[in-house]
Amino acid sequence: MPTDALINTELIAYHQARAKGGVGLIVTQVAGVHETARYTSHMLMATEDTCIEGYRQLADVCHVEDCTVFSQLFHPGREIMESADGLLALAYAPSVSPNERFHVMPRALEEDLIDEIVAGYAASARRMFMAGLDGVEFVASHGYLPIQFLNPEVNQRTDEYGGCFDNRLRFFREALAAMRAQTDENFVIGMRISTDDRDDTGLESDDVLACCVALEPLLDYVSVTAGTSATIGGAVRIALPMACPSGYLANDAKRFTDRLGIPVFVTGRINQPHEAEAIIAGGFADMPAMSVPTTSGLVLAAIRHASAIFTATIRSLAFNIQKPAGNFTTARCLVPKDPVASSL
Repeated sequence: MPTDALINTELIAYHQARAKGGVGLIVTQVAGVHETARYTSHMLMATEDTCIEGYRQLADVCHVEDCTVFSQLFHPGREIMESADGLLALAYAPSVSPNERFHVMPRALEEDLIDEIVAGYAASARRMFMAGLDGVEFVASHGYLPIQFLNPEVNQRTDEYGGCFDNRLRFFREALAAMRAQTDENFVIGMRISTDDRDDTGLESDDVLACCVALEPLLDYVSVTAGTSATIGGAVRIALPMACPSGYLANDAKRFTDRLGIPVFVTGRINQPHEAEAIIAGGFADMPAMSVPTTSGLVLAAIRHASAIFTATIRSLAFNIQKPAGNFTTARCLVPKDPVASSL
């Protein structure tokens, strides 16, 4: 849990333990990019320079262990769970489109507020860059604000942010370009996105793939997941039940891997190193991601043991926009996200 929306010593120690355990890349939990992004009362925020020191300390302890560190940058849009004072939270979305799960009726974003949020992504990326992190992940998954712009069921706008596919991608392009402008060519910018909302009101895989193809010039990687926060049915995919098969999104990820010229990460009940290796060996994705399993000492021991096989090519994946030639069968493929991040 953060302290006053900032990184604390407990969170640093948590990630340090994962890095010491042999993990190659840590993608930390979401950090809000604007005051309207506070979807809970206990989240990290990247809206002030006061956040830089905590992220710097976190990056330093992980880098000592040769572990790369990214941070998720986040705005929930209408997906607001609670307010700090317990009152009904004020939420914003592309249009006045209610949320089923949290019973939220958002206000439509005015263009000046859209501009503020885009600037918030840029400023937050700059702070992570200044803190010495290796990159950031633009969170467009699980029905959060960016994908709300893409979804015509949610986005009913008639201005330049609504209507045709290109207009609905405008927010993505503006935010990613602004983040690029505030960092440098060695700073990684990826995107997390749901391949399918698993809900009849959400986007399907073809729409999401088209989005990723269109945005590829602005991205260094894509991290695929599934589900949406907006509905009860879609939200089941955020914290998966044990009955769900291991690595169940591998086939979904392969469509993206086959089509894109940048690395593709995949999540979804990848619980053991041998499952991760099978995903890589089968060409389903370039890098599998683990979350809760990295809290297990036994799994971390297996990661350390497997490091002779999963050699440390994480940096070549993370810092090259184009994929290296050949298969990724030698990649050190274990990409943890802490338990909060895994709930997004």
